[in-house]
Amino acid sequence: YPLVHPGWDPNVPEQMDKLKRYQKWVVVGLKCAVPKAVNWARLYEIKQNPNETPTEFLNRLKEAAQKYTTLDPDSPEQQIHLVYLFIGQSANDIKKKLQKIDGPPDISKLLTVAWKVYQNR
Repeated sequence: YPLVHPGWDPNVPEQMDKLKRYQKWVVVGLKCAVPKAVNWARLYEIKQNPNETPTEFLNRLKEAAQKYTTLDPDSPEQQIHLVYLFIGQSANDIKKKLQKIDGPPDISKLLTVAWKVYQNR
């Protein structure tokens, strides 16, 4: 933000270009300054549909996490959130089997088990 008035005359084409460029930078600054709204409720609304494959469901969860939260589903540190969402919001038959898995939850292990249950329906 300039501390002194630049004195740009909008009737002079060169100065009008500077004014338009400055206006664009102000808009960019406003967009970058406002933090992304986090909406965990939208993420918890997502449930696995009966005919949806486990992979499709996981991809839908990842897309929603990127869209509605600051969660990075590809980050190893934040992937645990995605794991628990996947377990808790899977279809009932898959959820029951996933909740019985021992050891630390791993998304690839969960997907393998979920696919077995899905294919045995």
